[in-house]
Amino acid sequence: MADDSTDSAFGFILFILFLALLGYAAGGISSSSSTAGTTSGTSPSLPPLEGSSVSSCTGTPKQDQMDETNSIQLKVYVDPMDAGQKCATASTISAGTLKVTLAYTADKTQNVSDTDPCGSTGQLCTASVQVNGTDNYCVSAVAESSGTTSKVTIPKVVEPCTMSGPAMQPANPWPGLPARSDDKEDEEGY
Repeated sequence: MADDSTDSAFGFILFILFLALLGYAAGGISSSSSTAGTTSGTSPSLPPLEGSSVSSCTGTPKQDQMDETNSIQLKVYVDPMDAGQKCATASTISAGTLKVTLAYTADKTQNVSDTDPCGSTGQLCTASVQVNGTDNYCVSAVAESSGTTSKVTIPKVVEPCTMSGPAMQPANPWPGLPARSDDKEDEEGY
């Protein structure tokens, strides 16, 4: 008699394990939000930042800032027809090299810069740079002059903005079965 109850309990445990395995296979692998879309602890990459130096900026003015000594002015613009196109112009009347840079706020290694060697004090010197395809990503603008060691920074040209690229989807470990989805349409009836 003890053997029958042991066999029943063992069979029940196997049945529960089978259901758990079946549920796991049907549902796919779920990952926590803290690790979803990451690879080896790094955040998803942003699209390559494309741009160039331009003679001047056009578009809608978004911000206009001066450094603390009023020697450098930094203006940023956004194209009203293409929110992914941003432009920055730096100007000064100080001697030295003027540099303006647009970069992703979350990845300063991706940047586009323009420099202008400013001849003499009192002469207007400008440098302008434009980036394309930034869409809703956060972009920072920086203007600096080697002649005055002054610097102006605009941390986010346009807000609200996104700091990282799209999250990668986890691979489906069970070929032939659909990947798990968090889409509410798939869960109707539950």
